[in-house]
Amino acid sequence: MLDPLYIEIEINRKCHKISRMFKTAWNRKMKKNKRQLDRLERIIETQSLLAQADLDLAAFMQLVVNTLQELTDAKGAVVELVDGDYMVYRSASGAISQHVGLRLLRANSLSGLCVSSAEILRCDDAETDPRVDANACKRVGVRSMICTPLFERGLPVGVLKVMSEQANGFDEEDLQTLELMGSALGAALGKQVAFDEMLRVQAQLRASEERIRTILEHANDAVISIDNTGIVTQWNRSSESLFGWNNHEAMGRNITDLIVPPAFRNSFVNILKHLDKFAKTATTARREFLAVDRDGKEISVEVSLNVNNVADRLEFTAFLHDISERKKWEEALNEMALSDGLTGLPNRRHFMEVLHQSIVRQLRQNNGLALLFMDLNGFKKINDTNGHDTGDQVLKEFAKRVSGCLRESDTMARLGGDEFVVLAEGVRVLEHAQILARKIVTTLDVPVPGSAIMMSTSIGISIYDSPADAEQFLKEADIAMYKAKQAASSRSAIAAFLE
Repeated sequence: MLDPLYIEIEINRKCHKISRMFKTAWNRKMKKNKRQLDRLERIIETQSLLAQADLDLAAFMQLVVNTLQELTDAKGAVVELVDGDYMVYRSASGAISQHVGLRLLRANSLSGLCVSSAEILRCDDAETDPRVDANACKRVGVRSMICTPLFERGLPVGVLKVMSEQANGFDEEDLQTLELMGSALGAALGKQVAFDEMLRVQAQLRASEERIRTILEHANDAVISIDNTGIVTQWNRSSESLFGWNNHEAMGRNITDLIVPPAFRNSFVNILKHLDKFAKTATTARREFLAVDRDGKEISVEVSLNVNNVADRLEFTAFLHDISERKKWEEALNEMALSDGLTGLPNRRHFMEVLHQSIVRQLRQNNGLALLFMDLNGFKKINDTNGHDTGDQVLKEFAKRVSGCLRESDTMARLGGDEFVVLAEGVRVLEHAQILARKIVTTLDVPVPGSAIMMSTSIGISIYDSPADAEQFLKEADIAMYKAKQAASSRSAIAAFLE
């Protein structure tokens, strides 16, 4: 029979042993729970950081793989994204980080299968698992792995994967950690992709703006931008060359004070006040404009004006091209088109315009209008006898002497050959026109300089009578001139058109 004391001691010993075992198991469980709790807190912390951070996509993915490696004690973690038929290592941590950029065929990899199946996959031994690319695993030194799909707007676009150099390197806790981190990354991936795209677009815009700024700065035309009050906001190098003001002097000043001629400044200020109306009706316009440089020298410029909305405010950009030389050529060509090349007098085309305008004034004011039609007597003989050079000299001398008899308001023109006309405004009666005609005849009494040639003319006079037009008025004077010519021989003669 057992000793009761022995039995009590044995019971106490066994109870103590059981208590110790329970306590050890409890402590082990508490440590495990604490480890799980710490891991969960870290995941939640990372999820919160991912949701709030405005990182570019590369930094975003790097944060995920770094955190995941720490939580699973893996050799490394990687984010692989789909690129056509390939899976591409976009971000990696640990020993795997040296393989960023690695491209693997989707069809031969566990990652590709993970994307296709859209479910988490686990490989405990890469040497025996037919789903993996064994050569790729040997290349990166990986024996086991877990990968979970990443979704963007509901579609799998990649995987998040942890890798170990040991077989069976991960347990269920690691699988749960990866799944939670994959969900965190997938939930925020769309946002970060959009943020990354925004950064890319912003970079493109900055590059585009810089490119445009460089082009405008080195443009051959002056490029000037102003706000709707006329303050200069852009002034390129060609503007400096054209107008003499450097960039620092021009920026922030009113355009009116820099390039607008003083006589036009008040009008230009009024134009500035109505630029907003221009913006509503057109986005571009081309005009010719008279400007001045820093020294007050006038410059003819062609202006192309564009309207832009910058930060909800109107900005006007003008491209100004110096056309001073072109204007000189245009004036010279116009002068050639309207002038007689030999005498410099208005030609027939120009004279008919002047005559028409004078008749319009006569009909409105009735101040009187006289027309003298002249030709040189015996001019063909002068040409035949002395040559065309002498003939040209005679025509120029005739134009010079007749012009010397005229008032500033009178107009003399060469119609062609040896035919000339004088238009005298303010002459109402024939007698006054005849006085002018006799004055012309008198001035011809002296020989042409350097020769013995004497000039004489036949003059026909017509006093305007409404409602004759320009052609009729000229024809009447021409008829009178032929009447005078019939009465003349080598001497000058005067005749009037009388109905």
